[in-house]
Amino acid sequence: QRLIYSSDAENMINVSGSERFDFSAKPEIFKLVAEAKRIKLAYLFDPYIAVNTSNVMPLPHQITAVYEKMLPLHPLRYVLADDPGAGKTIMTGLLLKELIIRSDVKRALIVSPGNLVNQWQDELFQKFNLSFEIMTNEMIESARSGNAFLEHDMLIARLDKLSQNDDIKSLLESTDWDIVVIDEAHKLSANVIGNKINYTKRFYLGRLLSKHTRH
Repeated sequence: QRLIYSSDAENMINVSGSERFDFSAKPEIFKLVAEAKRIKLAYLFDPYIAVNTSNVMPLPHQITAVYEKMLPLHPLRYVLADDPGAGKTIMTGLLLKELIIRSDVKRALIVSPGNLVNQWQDELFQKFNLSFEIMTNEMIESARSGNAFLEHDMLIARLDKLSQNDDIKSLLESTDWDIVVIDEAHKLSANVIGNKINYTKRFYLGRLLSKHTRH
């Protein structure tokens, strides 16, 4: 960072030590690590990597919603409102996979009406190769830590199972997520009767979850 002159020589000392790189690692391991790093950074070179690694052909409005509206938001607080059959599940799957590939999301919770949990699980696996488990009573009771939410990173839970059970909500209060997706989120709204606001158990669940997730 500066010029060295002969008059500076008397102030110099000779430094010896091990080289920064000694090239002693096994070539096979180095190649594996380099390939893993390349895959981890692939989204920098392919801005639509979730599309190109999924079994879907997204429509233009789905690309716009995910890549132009949702992904740039950090943290993400977003209501994805569209007509039935417009592909909200596909948009959610693209968002989840993109964030996972970018190492921004490791722990994800999907809250859905009970009759749709299996559909969510099937579509996320078949279209995006994302393996989510459905939360069950057995999973809660057999948790070694006492909190099943801490032991599973990718979960789908039934809306009313979470909102109606105070014990489960207490477990959620000690659990943090990278992203929470709530299907049919309008069901979490409060009711207004005259001048009085009726805060439902579903509303309180939504407020609880919002405090324990980044997205």
